[in-house]
Amino acid sequence: MQIHITTQGRQEGPFTTEQLNQALSQGRFQINDSLAWYEGCSDWIALTQVPGIIVPRTSAPPPPPPRAPAPPTQGDATGGVIPYKNPKALISYYLGIFGLMPAIGLFLAIPAIILGFMGLKQYKLSPIIKGSIHAWIGIVLGGISVSYHLLAIILIIVESRS
Repeated sequence: MQIHITTQGRQEGPFTTEQLNQALSQGRFQINDSLAWYEGCSDWIALTQVPGIIVPRTSAPPPPPPRAPAPPTQGDATGGVIPYKNPKALISYYLGIFGLMPAIGLFLAIPAIILGFMGLKQYKLSPIIKGSIHAWIGIVLGGISVSYHLLAIILIIVESRS
């Protein structure tokens, strides 16, 4: 049986069972930090689960296999009033409000719209983070600001031609 192992972020092998047992007894690999794969295995397994591997007596029991991080189970401490876990929605909200200011508002409104859509996307991926209302406010206010700034520019151009 040809065994491949991964330890400390690098893959090595293939090894025979005898070669691997010898390397383990010499301390070349840490049994608790190594995963193994051999033909017929559906996925990488703990090195201790490979048939024929002799665990040196000085080693501790293997750690549990790595898991994907668990999704958040609770929202923010404000009950979702301030979506600080969705900064794109929150920034969109403030940019949308300040985007209503004459002259400089156009430069704030466009990022408000973009960040609003990005905040909505984040919310759809993880609804627990909240922020959809803040994102929508940023999008709507940004749209209003862009509209009236463009209207003002058009009126200025028309006035200057007459």
